[in-house]
Amino acid sequence: MECHGLIILVSLMSIWSVDSVSAKKRVDCQMSSWSMWSQIYGFGVRSKERTILRCPDNGGRSCPRREKIQYTSKKPTIQETANQIVTSFLQRNLKTTSLSNNIYVRRNIPVGLFRDLLIIIDSSGSVGANNFKIAKQQVAELLGLLCPRPDPFNVNSNNGYNRAALIQFASYVVEEFDFTANKNLAQLKVSINSIRYRGGSTCTGDAFEKAIQMFTSSKGSRHGTKHEVLILTDGQSNCGKHLSTVLPRLHAKATVFGLMIGRFSSRGKRELTSYVSKPIPDHLFAVENYHDLKKLLKLIKAKIGTSSPCAPFDL
Repeated sequence: MECHGLIILVSLMSIWSVDSVSAKKRVDCQMSSWSMWSQIYGFGVRSKERTILRCPDNGGRSCPRREKIQYTSKKPTIQETANQIVTSFLQRNLKTTSLSNNIYVRRNIPVGLFRDLLIIIDSSGSVGANNFKIAKQQVAELLGLLCPRPDPFNVNSNNGYNRAALIQFASYVVEEFDFTANKNLAQLKVSINSIRYRGGSTCTGDAFEKAIQMFTSSKGSRHGTKHEVLILTDGQSNCGKHLSTVLPRLHAKATVFGLMIGRFSSRGKRELTSYVSKPIPDHLFAVENYHDLKKLLKLIKAKIGTSSPCAPFDL
């Protein structure tokens, strides 16, 4: 539940007296109990949540925070992170091996919508050309694992398709292609792998500002689809727009997933956590280096298999 302020329009035809408003009973915010702590995810994060049961009214006590986040020294294994990406980002069923046959671990996935997915890739100096190449290759492979199969971006499909766009950022932001490109999977892979490494600072706020602009009809973003962002980055922002001015607007436009690569300070972890949408465990993924990123994609492929069923789509 979200609590929003009410605007009362007063006209000459209907005027509320001060006495009648002041006589209204104050209503305080009421919260649920805290949930249990989540499993460890991301770069050693665990969290718990509570929900709003009743919104405040007439000057009642406002609602306190709904989420607690704790950073621990323990980190999830690459296998656990792969499971998280399969179920939360790809929205696929996990495959477990059995001596007799393959067993699929199903999750409660609602009927799916097609995606307008914006990829944001960090190409700052700390990444380096070799690691940037790895990031491009793994992103291209990840897109091929989306639903529906075999080509989630097949523009000739009578049943609908996903669209992808991509920007990279360092000292400045480069729009590589927008949603109007209507690239199929093979074309996407060629385009992504041909992107040139830039180098420079890490102006993440500028990248998020550009992301907001990408979810418009002029850029090919559609109504009635899921608007999503996947950002790959290896560190904190050190230039560009203040994150506090752009993140609320981005979260209002799209669901944000983050794949964070590297080791981070406590301050860095807090900043990177703020990038993603809630619930945070479903949107924050992390590995320690780009070599682990390659391992991660291999594990993801192994966990879903070529015959792993997709969630149903609302066609």
